Amino acid sequence: MTAVVDDVSVVRTPDDVATQVLDSPSGGAGIYYPNTPPAGISLQLGALGIVLALLSAAFAHLFNPGATGIVIPVAFSVGAIAIFTGGVINFRAGIMVAGVIGVLYGTFWISVGITLQFTSVSLVKAVGADSFSDSFATYLILWGIMSLGLSLPVWFVSKVVFAQQLLLAVVFFVLAASYFAAPGGVGLGKVGGVLGLIDAAFCFYISMSLVTNETAGKTVLPLP
Repeated sequence: MTAVVDDVSVVRTPDDVATQVLDSPSGGAGIYYPNTPPAGISLQLGALGIVLALLSAAFAHLFNPGATGIVIPVAFSVGAIAIFTGGVINFRAGIMVAGVIGVLYGTFWISVGITLQFTSVSLVKAVGADSFSDSFATYLILWGIMSLGLSLPVWFVSKVVFAQQLLLAVVFFVLAASYFAAPGGVGLGKVGGVLGLIDAAFCFYISMSLVTNETAGKTVLPLP
């Protein structure tokens, strides 16, 4: 195996390389993984924008809310896999805040998919629709609190990203209020849906901005 160290090409055996990586994990850079791992922020925000926009469109009654089941496969695939993967990439790149956000929200969409697909019907039968709505609202409040807390570190990253993260917290709180008010929370649900669509637009812009600017090698879409 040939590796480059201090611009000098040297021949190393696999054992030498393995010892280097074991002694210092960073020594594997350029051998087992890239020297500069790509950030996954654009991936996770692009995926969040898609799944959030779809769910918000249902709440906003842009299509029949009875077809909300379409969100389930999207939550499991785009929501869970893409966002979680983006978070892992960010952890590997050393971007802690984006890593935490990506992995957390990836697991959120997994939990939403599981709830809608496997547990909601049995829970409604066991405790009633009102109790299920209250429990789901409580879950959304917890995510609202987490999203609000994560807005603080994001402030130091970008003001646009901060606005997106803060608005996401508001969406969680509004949707939670709609579930607490169910079955009379349709109006609040529509408000949450509209806010979710706005937040999804933020996600799309940030994702496209990062991809475009990186590809062009200059600022094409500003990201304050």
